[in-house]
Amino acid sequence: MTDQVTTTTIHGRTCHLYQQSSQICSDSCTGHTHSSLPVFYWGINRDNKASVLTVVSYLKAHQPDASFLLAAYEVENWNDDFSPWAAEAVFGTEAFGGKGEDTFQWLTACCMPYVETKMCEFARFPIGYSLAGLFSLWVYCKCELFAGAVSCSGSLWYEGWLDYVQEWIASDRESERTFFYLSLGDKEHKTKNKRMSTVRDCTEKTYDLLCKNPAYRTGILAWNPGGHFAEPDLRIAKGIDWILRQFDV
Repeated sequence: MTDQVTTTTIHGRTCHLYQQSSQICSDSCTGHTHSSLPVFYWGINRDNKASVLTVVSYLKAHQPDASFLLAAYEVENWNDDFSPWAAEAVFGTEAFGGKGEDTFQWLTACCMPYVETKMCEFARFPIGYSLAGLFSLWVYCKCELFAGAVSCSGSLWYEGWLDYVQEWIASDRESERTFFYLSLGDKEHKTKNKRMSTVRDCTEKTYDLLCKNPAYRTGILAWNPGGHFAEPDLRIAKGIDWILRQFDV
């Protein structure tokens, strides 16, 4: 077992890695006790290793016997790098650049091959908070590389999101998915910002749409006390914890 978070640079982006248990193996793949290893790809803001350490500490305490790998990767521009398409600003003057495709390409072409070099069977989960939570669901819908997703306090009020997920659900009847975890603070919709005040309604609609797809096995919409900025690290940790409890760990 690796008891510390290691930091590396993968094709120009900082990534913090934490491995728990000995599920990662070499060619023979002997000694497995689980059918697949959960691997979590967590999008975070730059210089945010402290959040990673907080989440790891929580998981050590609540999932001491679990086997999993966490890869938390940093981005330089939050609004640009996690937005799936361009959109106007909803607060302040900083718009959304729609460079999520670039982040997705780096994740799948650079980060995943690096992280998974010596892995055998695994189940990938993109995870994120706020706009990164929207991004995690978007990449989940975008391709069949992921077994599930964790979106905590996701920016599901984002312009065009519900239309996107409705179209995707209608066309994604053949692929088999496993687990998805959505969570939201019970006061997040109580804001004077007109668009952001729709977050509760948009999150509930997203959850309902995902549940209607027969390809999905298990999903949950969890409610947390407080607004958008209440204990974000704990919310992420609880999402990972829930996913891990769906495995025979």
